[in-house]
This record gives sequence, C-alpha cells and structure tokens, in this order.
Amino acid sequence: MDNKKIAITGGTTGIGFACAEYLLKAGYNIIITGRTKVNLDSAVSKLGKNAFGILSDTSSLSDIDQLVSKIKNEFGKIDGLFVNAGIFKAMNFEGTTEDLFDETMNINFKGAFFTVQKFIPILKNPSSVVLNTSIVIFKAFADTSVYTASKAALESIAKVLNIELADKGIRVNVVSPGITQSPIQKKSGMNDEAIDNLLKHFSTTSPIGRIVQPTDIAPIVEFLLSDKSQVLRNEKIIVDGGTTM
Repeated sequence: MDNKKIAITGGTTGIGFACAEYLLKAGYNIIITGRTKVNLDSAVSKLGKNAFGILSDTSSLSDIDQLVSKIKNEFGKIDGLFVNAGIFKAMNFEGTTEDLFDETMNINFKGAFFTVQKFIPILKNPSSVVLNTSIVIFKAFADTSVYTASKAALESIAKVLNIELADKGIRVNVVSPGITQSPIQKKSGMNDEAIDNLLKHFSTTSPIGRIVQPTDIAPIVEFLLSDKSQVLRNEKIIVDGGTTM
C-alpha cells in the first residue's frame, strides 16, 4: 500500500482515536481533528509517526473550510474520510431545550453533512467515506431523542450520496456501533453510577459477554476505507456484539 491518506474527524479519543491507531499500524497516513489544542496535541503525540492533527470544530462551516484547505495544501488529495465527530448529551424529550437540539444537530448532522460536501474536491477517484451512526436508530433508548434524530438524519443521506457521487468514484458506507466503552458517556452528563450500570447491563446481556470496545470497531472502519470494500455502497455494518439481535 502506498501510504494511503485518511482523515478522521473527532480523532482525539474513543472510536476516532482507536481507528487512527489501527490505521497507522496498517500503514496509512492519518489526519485527525479535535476541538481543543490540548487534546489534539496529546493524541498526535501518542499516535506518533505519520499522524497529523488539525484543530477544527465540526459545528463550524468556516472551520471545515479551513480544514479542507490545510489538508489540500499539505497532502493534496486523500483516499478516505471517516466522519466520526459527534456528541451525545442525555436528556428526556420534555426536557430538551432548543440550545441542546441545535448543538447536537449542528455537530452530528449539519457538521457531518457539510464535512462530506466540502471534502469532495480533495477525495481521490476512487475513495471511501465512512459515516459513524449508532444502533439508537433502530433500538429505542430513553433520553436520546435528539441524538437519535441526528444519527438517523446522517444515515439517511448515505443512499443519496452514493447516487450523486458515483461518477466521482466516491463510495459511502456506514458503521453503526452499539454501546461502546468510550469517553462519550462521561461527556454526556451521565454520572459514574449510571455509566457503570449501563456498561454492566450490556456486558451481561451481550452474546460476546463483554462491552464493545473502540478497538473492536477499528478493523471494520479500516475495511470500509480500504480497497477491500470497493464494491460496497450504502452498506451498514452493525458492531454491537449481537446485543440487538
């Protein structure tokens, strides 16, 4: 492999970081984004050689423009994009505010939508786009109404993108993680007890007998970004240890 270049939004922790680490070991060059310089610098330092970090906020269209410009100037065209950046803040339907609605949609859907759009000119022919959604789209969880809507909206456009971008050689597929042990739970506002109970429940009810780890998702993302998936379009790979069977 000729050091393929992959961009990962939200690559400083959790699934994004695990995928960056896995792809680096597989011989890729990786560009990760993060919203804070401290976290971004720390992640790039841990990843080491052939990892590059760019400060960028997915909810800001001007930041996305600058991100694309920087990648184009530094690397030219790239081979793939993992649209991973996202947030989850637990809140029941009746308690959801307009601010929470807008923040979630701006990052998880609007930001992801325009990230793909603005990356089109720097994606090679052929290339791969992978969207990170969630099992919440087809399995209901309390206190996730806005998060669920944002991920469903993102997943719904994959089919359209595959039609519209086919002549550019860009394929779009989806990875749909189950409950995964990552910092997203802590950032959601859940307390430690609630997080422990959630992870324990899915560990004991999962056919694999444990909670899904970010490192379980990384090989799936690499497959979808690699040449091995060139004939796939609008496929959704559910990585949940069988909890939604």
